Amino acid sequence: MSRNNQALLNQYLNTYSNPQPVVSATGATGSTGPTGAAGDRYRSYTIYTITITPVLSGSVTFTVGIGLAYIYGTPVYVIGTTYTANNFLGNVTAYNATSGVMTIGNISAINGSFPATDVYNINLPGFVGVTGTTGTTGPTGPTGPTGVTGLVGPTGGAIVFDGGDPATNYTIGPVFDCGAIL
Repeated sequence: MSRNNQALLNQYLNTYSNPQPVVSATGATGSTGPTGAAGDRYRSYTIYTITITPVLSGSVTFTVGIGLAYIYGTPVYVIGTTYTANNFLGNVTAYNATSGVMTIGNISAINGSFPATDVYNINLPGFVGVTGTTGTTGPTGPTGPTGVTGLVGPTGGAIVFDGGDPATNYTIGPVFDCGAIL
């Protein structure tokens, strides 16, 4: 553009100084895309009814679902579906995503007696949060009952109150001669 051509400059200024609104319309909604890949999967259960005997720091092996997201070291919570009092914590020490064979080691927090066959749920455990602040001290409890009276002790020696005047001397208890002048 030339600064010396006034007509061209005016045409440029009219075009770009007074913009006109652009009219637009929303187009039709497109087709739905393909379903995405499955996300991490952890919840599973033993495929068969089994009997297990977890031992502290030991391990157990059983078959669970296939294609799960477990890797070595993943913490797990195992709980019976019928006997929910039977449960424990551990870590995955082996998992074959094709066959579903899983070994859980480092077993801890064993609850229950595991007396019968059961199907066991396997999942990630809930994680322990941070410790909260200490609460306020509660009120003092009531005073307890008075204890029993103790045994009577042996009789003590004499106590002499000597004011210097024999008329005002007082003796309490038996008098023993200790070599003192009375």
